[in-house]
Amino acid sequence: MDLDYLALLRPELDAFVAALEDGPLDAPIAACPGWDLAGLGAHVAYVHRWATASLLTAKPPPPESIPDAPTAPRALVQWVRDGGDALIAALSQVPVDAPTWHPFPAPRVAGVWRRRQLCELVVHRWDAQDAIGRDGAIEPVVASDAIDEYFSIMLPRRIIRDGGELPRLSLHVHCTDTPGEWLLTSDGNELQLRREHAKGDAAVRGTAQALLLSLWGRRHRSPVIDVVGDPLVADAWLALGG
Repeated sequence: MDLDYLALLRPELDAFVAALEDGPLDAPIAACPGWDLAGLGAHVAYVHRWATASLLTAKPPPPESIPDAPTAPRALVQWVRDGGDALIAALSQVPVDAPTWHPFPAPRVAGVWRRRQLCELVVHRWDAQDAIGRDGAIEPVVASDAIDEYFSIMLPRRIIRDGGELPRLSLHVHCTDTPGEWLLTSDGNELQLRREHAKGDAAVRGTAQALLLSLWGRRHRSPVIDVVGDPLVADAWLALGG
């Protein structure tokens, strides 16, 4: 099922800003050591401005072109809101097939930004709600799509950008509450992804939200996932997003 990424962005932004407003802003972000809620807000607002500039100019924006986040709590929250509003406005204006710049291993068309920014915000909205003691829910179909985006775009980008090797033994990933199955294989350098039911050297099963949070290194409060086969293989794949 195709998702309306643009329509889904607005409620995610509203929920993220609400978590910042409720605070406290010094609440630690468990998945991002050294970050607090204020730092997470500043990061998300920076990413929104960076993505907006990239989308509108079709060029990588110089880091110095994006100002630092304000430190006063009310000003920070408004800065986050303004950056998200500007991103949604830009995504609404630019056709999905328009040429753009982005650093991901995907066609350089504007539609990539819609999906990437939704997936980014979904996980960080969950981080923000987790920091203030709330159980953030991610819709199963959204989580499943974000898993696919992680495997097809973000994991290959991480290997290209940061180096390192992929596990050489295979992993099958299976959502239990919504459609979504993937088989991951590699030669150590390049990921091969098949969207199908197949047997791997290990398998992980769980709800789409649990799998997404586990893949992104957020297992401290995610529901338990089932591991079948070699647990060391599963751990090796899951560690890539930690």
